[in-house]
Amino acid sequence: MKLAINGGKAEVKGRLKPFQSIGRTEAANAVHVFRGPLSGYLAGRSRGGTWVRMLENLWSDTFHVKHSIACNSATNGLIAASSVVGLTKGDVFAVPPMTMSATAAAPMFTGATPIFCDVKRDNFGMNVVDAPDHISAAFVTNLFGRCADLDKWKLDAAKRDYWLIEDNAQSPFAKIGDKYAGTFGDIGVWSLNVHKPIQCGEGGMITTDDDDLAKELRNFINHGENTGGRIGMNSRMPELCAAVAFAQLRRGKEIIETRIDQAMKIMIAIGEIPGLTVPVPVTKETNVYYTIPFVIAHRRKEFCAALAAEGAPIVEGYIEPLYRMNAFKEFASFCPVAEELQDKTLFYFDNCAWDLTDDQCRQVGYAFQKVAEAII
Repeated sequence: MKLAINGGKAEVKGRLKPFQSIGRTEAANAVHVFRGPLSGYLAGRSRGGTWVRMLENLWSDTFHVKHSIACNSATNGLIAASSVVGLTKGDVFAVPPMTMSATAAAPMFTGATPIFCDVKRDNFGMNVVDAPDHISAAFVTNLFGRCADLDKWKLDAAKRDYWLIEDNAQSPFAKIGDKYAGTFGDIGVWSLNVHKPIQCGEGGMITTDDDDLAKELRNFINHGENTGGRIGMNSRMPELCAAVAFAQLRRGKEIIETRIDQAMKIMIAIGEIPGLTVPVPVTKETNVYYTIPFVIAHRRKEFCAALAAEGAPIVEGYIEPLYRMNAFKEFASFCPVAEELQDKTLFYFDNCAWDLTDDQCRQVGYAFQKVAEAII
């Protein structure tokens, strides 16, 4: 069968519909907020307005965590976490090179220095065996909807006495056993950015089971100097965002199930292709498939170009290892797995971005098979 890139007919038919989880309830909640006030915060007050409190309480109940602190972005949540655990100039922290830049940039605002540690091929999370001695904290990212080796990180942090902070922006409702990603570390940071399946445009959540950390986090996001404590920031979540996020979280499991269902349909349609690794379910772990990452043994560039021509929305690579960016180049390291994945083998279907019909899921699978027969 002739490939579309060579003039054949594309396998994936029809317009691909962008995924959209915002609905009538979110709109109704937003209208309700316009009755005022739009924010319930005052500088130094421990908690925000009605909707912020409702969201925080629901978040804690949903994810079985003691404290949830709403903020205006996951980035500022990471800054808050870095500050309240006491990172400062002279400290070093472990962070993966394969993550959003904020995971490394946020703790650097304290003056601490990043040490980039390589990732694993199976779950793309930072590898605990690469964690250096004498770190003050580890920032572990749960990437692509999967969990890093959180149980191993938790044990290592306790053994060697450093702070464990989870960047759980991409993996809400992911689990190891019955425990949710974002709740293994001393602090978990979650995203409600517009590109996430559960979102309110811009926003974040910080979680912890530690009473003292929770108090410091609440102070930090709300001008902590007004309470007589450490200096803080205005990282508060407005009522409008909280009202939208509250509606999203109430439907959260339902929303995430649609992403899992779509991913499974696509992977079943793809089937087994020699030379291509597809993320299959792992025993005792819940993968929520923020994306569907694939690893190909060779000819990635040709494979991805042919898939794109077939109408499959594929992204080649992920993010350049952070130490290749100007902001981090003075901390350059060598992480061979991350570099191999980015430069040669990793590509993904942006599962959080698209809402495919069942026919289109099957067509994506046919496109993979067609391209594989011609290229691999």
